[in-house]
Amino acid sequence: MNKDIINTSFFIHQLKQGQNSAFETLYHLYFQKLSHFANSYIENDEEAKEIVQNVFFKLWKKREKLDIEINLHAYLFKMVKNSCLDYFKHQKVKANYSQQCENERKTINHLALMDEPSSQYIENELLQKINASVDKLPEACKRIFIKSRFQGMNHKEIAEELEISTKTVENQITKALKFLRLELKEYTALFL
Repeated sequence: MNKDIINTSFFIHQLKQGQNSAFETLYHLYFQKLSHFANSYIENDEEAKEIVQNVFFKLWKKREKLDIEINLHAYLFKMVKNSCLDYFKHQKVKANYSQQCENERKTINHLALMDEPSSQYIENELLQKINASVDKLPEACKRIFIKSRFQGMNHKEIAEELEISTKTVENQITKALKFLRLELKEYTALFL
């Protein structure tokens, strides 16, 4: 079959009969053009190709119902355009769903914090976890962190008392905070 000259009625007839060669020819003639067309709408090359793949799949599934008189070129481009519009609707639904889930998570966290017994339970659990995590720190780091955060001493006071530089105090506190962020990451999600 000459790729440059296609008798549309004959070609559609071949598709309706389930001729793989007709489908493959159509695919090779239009895939790149349709992908470029879809990409001009959605500006995502991979998604555009997937949309076109799905269009060809749909075409093959309903090949027996194709009207011999249709303009195959226009039909394919219209299918891709409609699929792009469906893609945008789906993206909007996904975005709305994500936002709704995030809002529900925040509401649940807010309600849990407003519930005094639950809040007290979470607070106690968090305090236990903090104490256990602080105990895991290296001894020098733990001593400096406790003086800073629990005893309210500033860097200079700690440095003078322990006879170390303020830079060492800063480094040890930074190290402790980094470690505690990792140890307490499941709890930080409650407060975001």
